[in-house]
Amino acid sequence: MSNTMTSASRRPTARDENWKYANLRALERVPFEDPTTAAVVLAEPTSAQTTLDDIALPARQAKLRVVLVDGVLNLALSDPLPDTVQIKPARQQTLETAGISSIDRYFFALNQRRRQQTLELRVAAATQLELEILCIARSVAQPALELHLAADSRLRLIERHLSAETSTGTADSATNLAIEIKLAKRARLDWLRWHRLAGKARHIETLDLELSEAADCELVQLTTGQSTTDTVSSRSTAFVRHNGAAHLRWNVAALADGSQSHDAYVHIEHAAPGAHTEQVFRGIASGRGRLGFNGHMRVNADAIGTRSEQSLKSLLAGGEAEANVRPQLEIYTDAVSASHGATVGKLDTDMLFYLLSRGIEPATAESLLKWAFISDVLARLSDSDLRHEIEASLVSQLPGAIAARGQS
Repeated sequence: MSNTMTSASRRPTARDENWKYANLRALERVPFEDPTTAAVVLAEPTSAQTTLDDIALPARQAKLRVVLVDGVLNLALSDPLPDTVQIKPARQQTLETAGISSIDRYFFALNQRRRQQTLELRVAAATQLELEILCIARSVAQPALELHLAADSRLRLIERHLSAETSTGTADSATNLAIEIKLAKRARLDWLRWHRLAGKARHIETLDLELSEAADCELVQLTTGQSTTDTVSSRSTAFVRHNGAAHLRWNVAALADGSQSHDAYVHIEHAAPGAHTEQVFRGIASGRGRLGFNGHMRVNADAIGTRSEQSLKSLLAGGEAEANVRPQLEIYTDAVSASHGATVGKLDTDMLFYLLSRGIEPATAESLLKWAFISDVLARLSDSDLRHEIEASLVSQLPGAIAARGQS
């Protein structure tokens, strides 16, 4: 990626093509750019001042755990860091991907200006590492992560985003996250991302992923609120570039209950021969929930032999629910195999009738159908303990589904 693009001078609006379904109103009142806010956040405790008594951590899911509180590494809650993990000051760099407007990189540039530190991880050649990054939000934060996987290395990464509980309830937090990941030749990344937001949490993120020759990446992401009464909103912007014959599997599930809103724009550029991308999105909008997923596949002229498959599906389970899924194909060569499908629909009435005829309660029957809908993504989780924890967390959104599925 070159360094020639300039930062956007204004925030995105609903008139910008890739932002029309994002809940930008929820972000308008967040003081991300206020230097006074940055100074206050900088004064928050960063190490031993915050203890386990202040923050309840979930069960460990990897050998090494790193905890960020409001975007800053918390040494008291983290494991001792190996030499390959470094804390660096913010650095000014502007990334560019073909066909990307500077508006789409606005929040990344904002993070660069306001971040307090950069957490950098390097996985050495031909080595394996398990890492859990736990991001806890209490106020306004701009965390920054950089991961570099050397040739033939393998990383199992679990990235979790939680809203902190306080004595008066859940904190109303706002996070602007920036992640940059580079995979060298034959590197492998197994990447689980779990956003479980609460209260009035607002989460926005920009992801940059580069894959070299024969690299392999599988992402499984789940985005939800902690309960149906939360009014959380999220926006994910991702830029992926295949610099070689790499293989990418991008699997995302999102549940928007009540008045929650989750939106994503994923731009994947195939810039080398033989690149392969599989993309799956499953979303459920209930009540007045809103979902958006824009999957943009670009195949450059020299990316001969590229294969890309998209399956984008959303389910409407509320009279005022809204979902928008948009597959985009931008292809500059004939030597390519590309397929895409996008649907927005309601619960299958025939299947619902069948479940009701078996004596299953209506609420449980609907939950079972919703569970089956998102299981296309959750079934790709290789870790059984983590899968069970995720299932347990969905009890409030899918009442009765987990218990009924276990009895079948």
